[in-house]
Amino acid sequence: MPDSAQADGGYGRSVFAGLSSAGAREVLVCGRRRLSGRAVLELVAGGAQALAARGVGPGATIACLYGGQPESAVARLVALSLGGAYIHGCPELPAEAMTRAMRALNASVLLYEPSREAEADALLAEYPVPIACRLDQGPGGLFASGGGRLEIHDPPDPGTVNLVTFSSGTTGERKAVAYSHRAQKAQLEAARALYGPGPWRFLVVPGPRVLQDMYAWWTLAGGGTVHLQHDGRPEELAAAVRRERVTHLLAGRPVGLYALTEHPRATGDPLESLRVAVYGGAAGVPARTMRALDRLGPVLMQTYGTSEGGFLTVLTQADHERPELLSSAGRAVPGVELRVRGPDLADLPAGEVGEVWARTPQRMLGYCGDPGRTAAALRDGWVRTGDLGRLDDQGYLFLVDRLEDRLPGGIYSHPIEHALAGHPAVVEAAVFTVPHAGGPLLAGVVVRRDGHHVDPRDLRLLVRRTLGRRCEPQRLWFVDRIPRTPAGKPDKAALRAGYQDGDPRSLRYAR
Repeated sequence: MPDSAQADGGYGRSVFAGLSSAGAREVLVCGRRRLSGRAVLELVAGGAQALAARGVGPGATIACLYGGQPESAVARLVALSLGGAYIHGCPELPAEAMTRAMRALNASVLLYEPSREAEADALLAEYPVPIACRLDQGPGGLFASGGGRLEIHDPPDPGTVNLVTFSSGTTGERKAVAYSHRAQKAQLEAARALYGPGPWRFLVVPGPRVLQDMYAWWTLAGGGTVHLQHDGRPEELAAAVRRERVTHLLAGRPVGLYALTEHPRATGDPLESLRVAVYGGAAGVPARTMRALDRLGPVLMQTYGTSEGGFLTVLTQADHERPELLSSAGRAVPGVELRVRGPDLADLPAGEVGEVWARTPQRMLGYCGDPGRTAAALRDGWVRTGDLGRLDDQGYLFLVDRLEDRLPGGIYSHPIEHALAGHPAVVEAAVFTVPHAGGPLLAGVVVRRDGHHVDPRDLRLLVRRTLGRRCEPQRLWFVDRIPRTPAGKPDKAALRAGYQDGDPRSLRYAR
């Protein structure tokens, strides 16, 4: 058992207090594996003791090639117990990004899931560390022995680095984002304010970003149960919600929510246990969100945030009952201030479009080893989001585009994409510009529903009637899928490059 795991302590102590409160109740479920709070604490104690036997003490920087098994979640807890920095190397992260972060923070330990052993070997060739260890319970593994007394070491300063994760890659490069212990605690408090009293039974699908893992840690801090569901097919998600009496679901991007609510085998029996279905990470389509609301009931919650700023806004369940707000990202979460600013950095009045800035205790310390980019992103306690939007007179934020993707002529991509994706035959759409002798042309790609057909002229007419002639795409192509950034957002740079000669066959899809 941990010593003095008071619930009102720092971030680490909050997580361990939640595990202690769970006791014999299950807290980590992955397939047939079901670990209780007590079992997880015993694994953490064993892992910390294994590191101590190799000379790793409090405050050490630990890097981890994370995976989808329970051992990865427990590895994060081992690092928390030591009070040092933890570098979260999620799947699909370029090795050079991980290496830069390890060098910047002088990492001395590399942990890795067995499925990522080849990546670990390549990483160690570039940056050898004194200690490298598999995340398993076999001989030589971090959890080969368990039990004993768990000692929790508080950081000497809550403003020091606690977690390093990596930006979404929206701008092309995965930057190493450093959060303090204090910011991590602020994010936990924001999650508690949004998702209600625990303990939660939260279902997440492990993926290539840290967000899914953060939901797992927050759930453990409330003494709840994390369900790691590797099969993300809609019918399997729905079956898991029913079988495990899931109360909270991380549905992912809006297209994931829509796949769940529009799949015939996922929408048979009601999901009676479900209290909150969280989605975000991209702009929702109001017409499809309305259909999802009709099928799931008043459980939808949209969140908007950034790698650099944490949670910024929430569109609550009650907000979803107002159709005029379904194109909004919601209002600022408690403790967050929002501003919309023009190119001169002056605050803009309600209704005018500019870049969204936020002031929040959840924000990053900076980018590891990159003071120049840190200075550009953080100014006087405010963080730039790189998103374009407007605030209405009630404080609701409406996002319209990314700053680097803005279209010429004062038009914005999100409203056009919403109009296209609102057609019954369309799954999703993305718009961008292509070169033309007379100036850039507005173009777009559209993914059709299986078995549905639609004439591109009808889609262009739909946009013209909804938004006006100047928003009408002059070129439209049908595609099987849209290339995406690591964050799951449409990769507009890949689209512009792939269609620059007007030939859709030139597009190379990003994975």
